[in-house]
This record gives sequence, structure tokens and C-alpha cells, in this order.
Amino acid sequence: MYWYVIDAVDHAIERTRQCLFEPFDIKKWLKLAIIVFFIGGSGSFNSGGNGGSYDSSYDGSNPDLSWVPPGFLDILNNFAGHLMSYSTWALIAGFFVVLFLFIIIMGLVGSVMEFVFVESLVRNDIRIRKYFSRYMGKGLSLFVLRVLLLLLFMIPVVIVSLLIFSMIVTTEKVMLGSMMFLGIFLSIISILAIVLLFVVAGSIIGSFTSMSVPVSMYTGSGIFSALFSVFRQFRSNWQQMIIYWIGRTVLAIAAGIIVIILGLLGLVISGIVFLIIDAALYFILLAIMSDAMVWLLFIPILVVELILIMFVMAFIGMPVNVFMKYHMLSFLEKWYPLKMPMFDAPHKIADSNLDEWLDKAALPED
Repeated sequence: MYWYVIDAVDHAIERTRQCLFEPFDIKKWLKLAIIVFFIGGSGSFNSGGNGGSYDSSYDGSNPDLSWVPPGFLDILNNFAGHLMSYSTWALIAGFFVVLFLFIIIMGLVGSVMEFVFVESLVRNDIRIRKYFSRYMGKGLSLFVLRVLLLLLFMIPVVIVSLLIFSMIVTTEKVMLGSMMFLGIFLSIISILAIVLLFVVAGSIIGSFTSMSVPVSMYTGSGIFSALFSVFRQFRSNWQQMIIYWIGRTVLAIAAGIIVIILGLLGLVISGIVFLIIDAALYFILLAIMSDAMVWLLFIPILVVELILIMFVMAFIGMPVNVFMKYHMLSFLEKWYPLKMPMFDAPHKIADSNLDEWLDKAALPED
């Protein structure tokens, strides 16, 4: 039998070569790295602050407070203590609110960037702002779809995990001696099985949602309709999809090894460079200000450096992401009855009419 996933490898390699190296354009690489940076997940930023304390016991400079009524200072101090306590909780709550909003915004931007990435590779023309504004509505629909799928997926996983955990606790209570080790062993196996189930199911769901993106773009349908359409195609031609999942797993492992090796190299180099810069900057600032102020100034510097390191990692992994996306698109061309305006396809729409065609295809929304 003819397997689409194998034939798609050659197409993906050729299209990746044409996209990235014919000709080589560093601006194009940077734009693609920006897209991959936003798609490739959200980073967490650990920030801290240095608080100061105020001491009113100056040498020989204490004010005369004999005129203050007795007990008033105690009331004032208690009120200040409560206010500081409330301020601390307010800061903690504000931090989590900001973190939640940051995750939401990054998830929404990443969902829109999925469409930008597909459009950029299909056309071999990267225009982030133009494509972002064009597919903002579809990106919002994709974000909502992902949240709903995550909730629907997590609910049974949590229920099953709680049931397994309760069974493990009950079993370990009645086991003694050597049987206790058997209970611990079964617990570890159960946890690994849950993690494996989570990874496999998440990958399958992710493959369907990834394919629904170009289907939605180039059929003019909404993202939910495109997802149901991909499911219907799976029911009629599931053999190719099963082999596709196996082939993608092999490709992902090989690509992951390459990205990890190159990523560690980039991480070490960038880490050494930033360490040297930070050390020199620290001693320069320490000569003109206090140590507490230096560390306070270093908080935004470290955040910027962390973002730059994440971008370097995205830049290193960008060619692999381009190849994997081209592989998915090449498979989709054969598996799904979809005519994409691929830049190297014989049925490519004329450049003068392509924008008009894409605008019409992108109009319907969920």
C-alpha cells in the first residue's frame, strides 16, 4: 500500500530547502523564529523583589511624641501592620492575575501565529502583521477550541488519576513488609501509564487540531467545522492516519534529538556570554550604588536575558519546525481533498489573484 507519510518526507525536505536556503535570507529566518517563538509554548518568568525596612530610631533624632494620647501609637502600628499584610496578599493576588492574563494573551497570540505560520510556509512569503490581522478571528476560535479540548481531556484524566490514587492508598494500607514494595512498584507503573496516556492522547488531539488550521484557511470554513471535517476524513481513511502518527513519532524523536543537541550548545554559549556581561555590569553598578539597588536593577535585565535565550532556542529549532510543518502540509495535500495554494504546486494560483482568493477563503468565522 502507498503510504502518504513516507512520500511527504521528500516533499517536506525540498520545500524546507527552498524556503530557507533559496535564497538564504537572515530576515526571513528571524521572522520565522519570531513565529516559532510564540507558537512554541509559553515561558514562565520568575521574578523577585527586594523589600526595604524603615527604622525610625535615628541617633539623637527621635521626634517628641509626648503629646500623642496614650495607646494611639499602638493602634496606629497595628493598623499599619494589617495594611502591610493586606498589601502583601494584594501583591500576591496581583501577581497571579498578571500571570494568568499573560498566559491567556500568549495562548491567544500563539493560536493566531499558527495561521500565520501555515500561511507563511504555503506562500513562502513571511508577512507577520498582514497575516496576523487577517487570521485574528480564526486564531481566537482556535484558542477557544484548544481550551475546550483541554478541559474535556483533563476532566476524565483527573477522575481516573484520583481513582487510581485511592486504590493505591487503600492497597498500601493493607500491605506489609515485602508487599509494600509491590504496592510502590504498582504506583509508579500506574503513574507512568497515566503520563503515557496523556502524551499519546494529547498528540492525537493535537494532530487533528493542527490539520484543521489549513483546512479552515483554504476552505473558508470555521475552525470547529474544519475539525469535524478532519474527523470525517479520518473515519473514511483511518489507515493512512494511523501510519502518519507512527511516522510523525519517529520524525519527532529524530528531530528532538537534533534540537536538544543544538539547543544545549546554544544555551551554553548564550549563558556564558550573558554571565560575562552580567558580571561586568554588576561590578560597574556596585561602584556607584548599593548592593540592594544593583540587584533591584538586575531583575528586568535578567527577564530580558531570559527572553533572549528563549528566542535563541526558537531560532535554533526553527528549521526543524519548518520541516515538520511542511511534512504535515504535504501529507494533508494527499490525505484530505484540499487544494492549497502551495508556492511550488502546479495548481498554484497566480500571485495577482492570490490575496483576493485568500481573503474570500478567510471570511467565514465560527
